[in-house]
Amino acid sequence: MKKDKKKKAKKQNHQPVVTAKKHWIVYVVPTLIVCAGIVLFNNDTTFFKAAGFAVMLFGFYQILSKANEKWHLTDHHLVIEKGILPWAKKYEEVSVQDIYKTNTNNTRLSKYFSNLGHLNTRRRADDCSGFSHSNIADPELFSKALELRVQSLPSHSLNQVYELKEKGAISEKEYNLIRLGHITALDKCCLRMNTGKLRQCATL
Repeated sequence: MKKDKKKKAKKQNHQPVVTAKKHWIVYVVPTLIVCAGIVLFNNDTTFFKAAGFAVMLFGFYQILSKANEKWHLTDHHLVIEKGILPWAKKYEEVSVQDIYKTNTNNTRLSKYFSNLGHLNTRRRADDCSGFSHSNIADPELFSKALELRVQSLPSHSLNQVYELKEKGAISEKEYNLIRLGHITALDKCCLRMNTGKLRQCATL
């Protein structure tokens, strides 16, 4: 029984811890488009009926597309969900340990809606700088949850070394050696804050 409990404890949680969805403000314009389509569709002319039907479809498509664009944070992955139809949905999984930094940005409407903003992530991969999720509700909540998850992983020490590379404290070659595990990340480095700048005071 004890072994079974241990196995259950080690099981990873694939259910979303928190989900980032679009703010309701993004649905205003598509809703107005649908209303315009309804007005045209109620016209007696066949041309306007057809045009109204097409406009309504476009409006509904925009609403469903935005409603199904979500970011999910699980124990070990950032899952980006897109797509309207259940069988045609696309899911992109990004390992949390590959995420270097996350931050939020305000929009022009943020001064009227305090819980509206953009969410950005940065990765350590050279071929992909990161991902962005625009006009979402409560971006700070999702950003803090993601940041806490990143900091709780052992790979966070590698983020600190990556930051040194970004600031020029260590070279690309030295960073790659650390990343590949040939040098222990922080045991070989002693960092000191001096006049607001990071300086390396140990020889790698």
